[in-house]
Amino acid sequence: MKLRNDPYQVFRFSRTPAGLYARQKWLGEAESSQWKTDFEETVEVLLSDQSPDGSWHHETATTIKHLFGLHLTVRSSNAQIEAALTWLLGSIEVQPEKVHVSAGEVASNIDLKGLPFVPSRPDMFLTGATLFLAAIFGRENDPDVLAVYRWLSSLGIKNKGLWFDRHCSHNIFRALVVHPVFAKDKATELAVDYHADLQKNDGAWGDDLSFYQTLNALAHLDLPQAEMQLEKAFERLYEAQNRDGSWSASEPEWNTFLAVHALKNKGIL
Repeated sequence: MKLRNDPYQVFRFSRTPAGLYARQKWLGEAESSQWKTDFEETVEVLLSDQSPDGSWHHETATTIKHLFGLHLTVRSSNAQIEAALTWLLGSIEVQPEKVHVSAGEVASNIDLKGLPFVPSRPDMFLTGATLFLAAIFGRENDPDVLAVYRWLSSLGIKNKGLWFDRHCSHNIFRALVVHPVFAKDKATELAVDYHADLQKNDGAWGDDLSFYQTLNALAHLDLPQAEMQLEKAFERLYEAQNRDGSWSASEPEWNTFLAVHALKNKGIL
Protein backbone atom coordinates (compact mmCIF):
# COMPACT_ATOMS: atom_id res chain seq x y z
CA MET A 1 0.00 0.00 0.00
CA LYS A 2 1.39 3.40 -1.01
CA LEU A 3 -0.07 6.10 1.20
CA ARG A 4 -0.96 9.43 -0.36
CA ASN A 5 0.71 11.50 2.37
CA ASP A 6 3.69 11.16 4.72
CA PRO A 7 2.31 9.65 7.97
CA TYR A 8 5.32 10.64 10.08
CA GLN A 9 4.93 14.43 10.12
CA VAL A 10 2.73 14.44 13.22
CA PHE A 11 5.54 12.89 15.29
CA ARG A 12 8.27 15.41 14.49
CA PHE A 13 9.39 17.24 17.63
CA SER A 14 6.88 15.28 19.74
CA ARG A 15 7.91 14.47 23.30
CA THR A 16 5.06 12.11 24.14
CA PRO A 17 5.98 8.44 24.65
CA ALA A 18 4.36 7.54 21.32
CA GLY A 19 6.09 10.43 19.58
CA LEU A 20 9.49 9.51 21.01
CA TYR A 21 8.98 5.90 19.92
CA ALA A 22 8.13 7.06 16.39
CA ARG A 23 11.09 9.42 16.25
CA GLN A 24 13.45 6.67 17.43
CA LYS A 25 12.10 3.70 15.47
CA TRP A 26 10.59 5.26 12.36
CA LEU A 27 12.35 8.60 11.87
CA GLY A 28 15.85 7.39 12.79
CA GLU A 29 16.54 10.07 15.40
CA ALA A 30 17.95 7.78 18.10
CA GLU A 31 21.45 9.22 17.76
CA SER A 32 20.43 12.88 17.60
CA SER A 33 21.16 15.09 20.59
CA GLN A 34 17.67 16.59 20.52
CA TRP A 35 15.95 13.21 20.66
CA LYS A 36 18.23 12.10 23.52
CA THR A 37 17.41 15.25 25.49
CA ASP A 38 13.68 14.90 24.89
CA PHE A 39 13.84 11.20 25.76
CA GLU A 40 15.70 11.75 29.03
CA GLU A 41 13.33 14.51 30.15
CA THR A 42 10.21 12.48 29.37
CA VAL A 43 11.52 9.33 31.06
CA GLU A 44 12.53 11.35 34.12
CA VAL A 45 8.93 12.54 34.45
CA LEU A 46 7.57 9.03 33.95
CA LEU A 47 9.81 7.59 36.66
CA SER A 48 9.39 10.43 39.15
CA ASP A 49 7.08 10.49 42.17
CA GLN A 50 6.72 6.72 42.41
CA SER A 51 5.36 5.60 45.79
CA PRO A 52 7.32 3.16 47.97
CA ASP A 53 4.73 0.44 47.24
CA GLY A 54 5.56 0.64 43.51
CA SER A 55 2.48 2.53 42.38
CA TRP A 56 2.13 6.10 41.26
CA HIS A 57 -0.04 7.98 43.78
CA HIS A 58 -1.64 4.66 44.78
CA GLU A 59 -3.86 4.92 41.68
CA THR A 60 -4.29 2.04 39.27
CA ALA A 61 -5.01 4.15 36.18
CA THR A 62 -2.07 6.49 36.85
CA THR A 63 0.26 3.54 37.40
CA ILE A 64 -0.93 1.94 34.16
CA LYS A 65 -0.31 5.19 32.25
CA HIS A 66 3.23 5.50 33.61
CA LEU A 67 4.01 1.87 32.78
CA PHE A 68 2.71 2.13 29.24
CA GLY A 69 4.72 5.29 28.71
CA LEU A 70 7.81 3.46 29.94
CA HIS A 71 7.03 0.60 27.55
CA LEU A 72 7.23 3.02 24.62
CA THR A 73 10.40 4.71 25.87
CA VAL A 74 12.61 2.67 28.21
CA ARG A 75 11.25 -0.58 26.70
CA SER A 76 13.12 -3.00 29.00
CA SER A 77 12.07 -3.64 32.57
CA ASN A 78 13.93 -2.22 35.54
CA ALA A 79 13.50 -2.18 39.31
CA GLN A 80 10.89 0.59 39.28
CA ILE A 81 8.86 -1.10 36.54
CA GLU A 82 9.02 -4.44 38.36
CA ALA A 83 7.78 -2.81 41.57
CA ALA A 84 4.86 -1.23 39.75
CA LEU A 85 3.93 -4.50 38.04
CA THR A 86 4.05 -6.32 41.37
CA TRP A 87 1.73 -3.71 42.89
CA LEU A 88 -0.77 -4.08 40.03
CA LEU A 89 -0.64 -7.88 40.07
CA GLY A 90 -1.16 -7.87 43.82
CA SER A 91 -4.61 -6.40 43.30
CA ILE A 92 -5.85 -9.24 41.07
CA GLU A 93 -6.82 -12.67 42.33
CA VAL A 94 -8.46 -15.56 40.49
CA GLN A 95 -11.38 -16.94 42.47
CA PRO A 96 -13.93 -19.59 41.47
CA GLU A 97 -16.01 -18.21 38.60
CA LYS A 98 -14.49 -14.73 38.73
CA VAL A 99 -11.43 -12.49 39.05
CA HIS A 100 -11.42 -10.47 42.26
CA VAL A 101 -9.90 -6.99 42.16
CA SER A 102 -8.87 -5.57 45.52
CA ALA A 103 -7.34 -2.28 44.35
CA GLY A 104 -9.24 0.98 44.56
CA GLU A 105 -12.13 1.54 42.20
CA VAL A 106 -11.10 2.60 38.70
CA ALA A 107 -13.21 5.58 37.72
CA SER A 108 -15.28 5.23 34.57
CA ASN A 109 -14.29 8.70 33.35
CA ILE A 110 -10.51 8.34 33.61
CA ASP A 111 -8.34 9.86 30.90
CA LEU A 112 -7.14 7.05 28.64
CA LYS A 113 -5.56 9.21 25.94
CA GLY A 114 -2.44 7.54 24.63
CA LEU A 115 -3.41 4.13 26.02
CA PRO A 116 -4.56 1.04 24.07
CA PHE A 117 -7.50 0.50 26.41
CA VAL A 118 -11.05 1.79 26.71
CA PRO A 119 -13.21 2.62 29.76
CA SER A 120 -15.01 -0.52 30.90
CA ARG A 121 -15.98 -2.38 34.05
CA PRO A 122 -13.21 -1.50 36.53
CA ASP A 123 -12.22 -5.12 37.13
CA MET A 124 -11.86 -5.89 33.42
CA PHE A 125 -10.04 -2.64 32.68
CA LEU A 126 -7.53 -3.35 35.43
CA THR A 127 -7.22 -7.03 34.50
CA GLY A 128 -6.70 -6.41 30.78
CA ALA A 129 -4.23 -3.56 31.27
CA THR A 130 -2.24 -5.39 33.96
CA LEU A 131 -1.91 -8.57 31.91
CA PHE A 132 -0.91 -6.53 28.84
CA LEU A 133 1.84 -4.77 30.79
CA ALA A 134 3.03 -7.97 32.47
CA ALA A 135 3.34 -9.69 29.09
CA ILE A 136 5.21 -6.89 27.33
CA PHE A 137 7.62 -6.44 30.24
CA GLY A 138 8.65 -10.11 30.31
CA ARG A 139 6.42 -11.53 33.04
CA GLU A 140 4.30 -13.59 30.68
CA ASN A 141 5.26 -16.81 32.49
CA ASP A 142 4.64 -15.54 36.00
CA PRO A 143 2.35 -18.13 37.68
CA ASP A 144 -0.09 -15.44 38.83
CA VAL A 145 -0.20 -13.95 35.33
CA LEU A 146 -0.79 -17.34 33.73
CA ALA A 147 -3.57 -18.13 36.20
CA VAL A 148 -5.53 -15.05 35.13
CA TYR A 149 -4.88 -15.70 31.44
CA ARG A 150 -6.16 -19.27 31.84
CA TRP A 151 -9.30 -18.06 33.59
CA LEU A 152 -9.95 -15.54 30.83
CA SER A 153 -9.32 -18.18 28.18
CA SER A 154 -11.88 -20.47 29.75
CA LEU A 155 -14.42 -17.66 29.98
CA GLY A 156 -13.74 -16.52 26.43
CA ILE A 157 -14.20 -20.00 25.02
CA LYS A 158 -17.41 -20.45 27.01
CA ASN A 159 -18.81 -17.14 25.72
CA LYS A 160 -17.48 -17.53 22.15
CA GLY A 161 -14.98 -14.69 22.21
CA LEU A 162 -16.84 -12.26 24.42
CA TRP A 163 -16.04 -11.06 27.94
CA PHE A 164 -19.12 -9.43 29.51
CA ASP A 165 -19.49 -6.65 26.90
CA ARG A 166 -17.61 -5.14 23.96
CA HIS A 167 -15.61 -2.68 26.02
CA CYS A 168 -14.48 -5.30 28.52
CA SER A 169 -13.73 -7.64 25.64
CA HIS A 170 -11.54 -5.05 23.96
CA ASN A 171 -9.35 -4.67 27.04
CA ILE A 172 -9.03 -8.44 27.46
CA PHE A 173 -8.34 -8.91 23.74
CA ARG A 174 -5.47 -6.40 23.96
CA ALA A 175 -3.90 -8.56 26.67
CA LEU A 176 -4.35 -11.77 24.70
CA VAL A 177 -2.74 -10.56 21.47
CA VAL A 178 0.57 -9.59 23.13
CA HIS A 179 1.06 -12.89 24.99
CA PRO A 180 3.27 -15.34 23.02
CA VAL A 181 1.05 -18.32 23.92
CA PHE A 182 -2.42 -16.87 24.35
CA ALA A 183 -2.19 -14.94 21.09
CA LYS A 184 -2.77 -18.38 19.53
CA ASP A 185 -5.34 -19.51 22.07
CA LYS A 186 -8.80 -20.74 21.12
CA ALA A 187 -10.34 -17.84 23.02
CA THR A 188 -8.33 -15.39 20.90
CA GLU A 189 -9.47 -17.11 17.70
CA LEU A 190 -13.08 -16.86 18.87
CA ALA A 191 -12.58 -13.18 19.68
CA VAL A 192 -11.27 -12.60 16.16
CA ASP A 193 -14.31 -14.38 14.76
CA TYR A 194 -16.51 -12.18 16.93
CA HIS A 195 -14.84 -9.09 15.46
CA ALA A 196 -15.40 -10.44 11.96
CA ASP A 197 -19.13 -10.56 12.64
CA LEU A 198 -19.02 -6.94 13.82
CA GLN A 199 -17.03 -5.54 10.91
CA LYS A 200 -18.98 -3.43 8.43
CA ASN A 201 -18.45 -3.11 4.70
CA ASP A 202 -16.57 0.14 5.31
CA GLY A 203 -13.92 -1.72 7.33
CA ALA A 204 -14.93 -0.41 10.76
CA TRP A 205 -16.27 -2.47 13.65
CA GLY A 206 -19.20 -0.26 14.61
CA ASP A 207 -19.50 2.75 16.87
CA ASP A 208 -18.82 0.79 20.07
CA LEU A 209 -15.22 -0.02 19.15
CA SER A 210 -12.38 2.34 18.33
CA PHE A 211 -11.38 1.73 14.71
CA TYR A 212 -7.70 2.48 15.30
CA GLN A 213 -7.37 0.48 18.50
CA THR A 214 -9.14 -2.54 16.99
CA LEU A 215 -7.02 -2.31 13.85
CA ASN A 216 -3.86 -2.23 15.93
CA ALA A 217 -4.88 -5.17 18.10
CA LEU A 218 -5.71 -7.38 15.12
CA ALA A 219 -2.42 -6.46 13.44
CA HIS A 220 -0.57 -8.26 16.25
CA LEU A 221 -1.96 -11.57 15.04
CA ASP A 222 -1.20 -13.93 12.16
CA LEU A 223 -4.62 -15.54 11.92
CA PRO A 224 -6.39 -15.79 8.52
CA GLN A 225 -9.60 -14.31 9.93
CA ALA A 226 -7.64 -11.34 11.26
CA GLU A 227 -5.91 -10.83 7.90
CA MET A 228 -9.27 -10.70 6.11
CA GLN A 229 -10.48 -7.97 8.45
CA LEU A 230 -7.25 -6.01 8.13
CA GLU A 231 -7.52 -6.01 4.36
CA LYS A 232 -10.83 -4.16 4.54
CA ALA A 233 -9.62 -1.93 7.37
CA PHE A 234 -6.48 -0.89 5.48
CA GLU A 235 -8.63 0.20 2.55
CA ARG A 236 -10.55 2.44 4.92
CA LEU A 237 -7.26 3.68 6.35
CA TYR A 238 -6.01 4.69 2.92
CA GLU A 239 -9.16 6.66 2.19
CA ALA A 240 -9.33 8.32 5.62
CA GLN A 241 -5.79 9.75 5.75
CA ASN A 242 -5.65 13.49 6.38
CA ARG A 243 -3.73 15.84 4.10
CA ASP A 244 -1.02 16.26 6.73
CA GLY A 245 -0.51 12.48 6.76
CA SER A 246 -2.22 11.86 10.08
CA TRP A 247 -5.46 10.06 10.85
CA SER A 248 -8.58 11.19 12.75
CA ALA A 249 -9.62 14.60 14.02
CA SER A 250 -9.42 13.59 17.68
CA GLU A 251 -6.09 12.37 19.07
CA PRO A 252 -4.37 12.51 15.66
CA GLU A 253 -0.92 11.65 17.01
CA TRP A 254 -2.12 8.62 18.99
CA ASN A 255 -4.42 7.28 16.29
CA THR A 256 -1.72 7.80 13.67
CA PHE A 257 0.68 5.89 15.91
CA LEU A 258 -1.78 2.99 16.13
CA ALA A 259 -2.30 3.03 12.36
CA VAL A 260 1.39 3.20 11.43
CA HIS A 261 2.26 0.53 14.01
CA ALA A 262 -0.37 -1.77 12.48
CA LEU A 263 0.88 -1.12 8.95
CA LYS A 264 4.45 -1.85 9.98
CA ASN A 265 3.44 -5.02 11.81
CA LYS A 266 2.12 -6.27 8.50
CA GLY A 267 5.15 -5.16 6.50
CA ILE A 268 3.22 -2.53 4.56
CA LEU A 269 5.37 0.46 5.53
